[in-house]
Amino acid sequence: MALHPVLPTGPQPGDVPELSAHLDLVTGRVELVGRLDRATAHLLHDAVSALLVTTCAQWTIDVNRATVGDHHGLRAIAAAYRRAGRHHRQLVLLGASATVRRAALQLGGSEHAVASGQVCPN
Repeated sequence: MALHPVLPTGPQPGDVPELSAHLDLVTGRVELVGRLDRATAHLLHDAVSALLVTTCAQWTIDVNRATVGDHHGLRAIAAAYRRAGRHHRQLVLLGASATVRRAALQLGGSEHAVASGQVCPN
């Protein structure tokens, strides 16, 4: 008699994107909670797209409760930074890890602002 592995039915924790983006269109704030990676980067892109139709001159992306899971997550933050600059908006990045701060420096943010957890266009 051969034993066959039992395959799980239904979604597994790894199958479901584990990121939520809380968006406040009045203040221009996005709070990311969970893992920002290839499967979830579109949520940040969508949030920034929503911010583009507001009159907010400064956007805040709070990553205190988020982790950047791969290079797609870093690229999503870099894209948000570039989109803000193209539309003459400031981007404040709160709670950034050392990896995210280094990526922000490569994008031209001021070193002082990055050290304090904020990245604004020059």
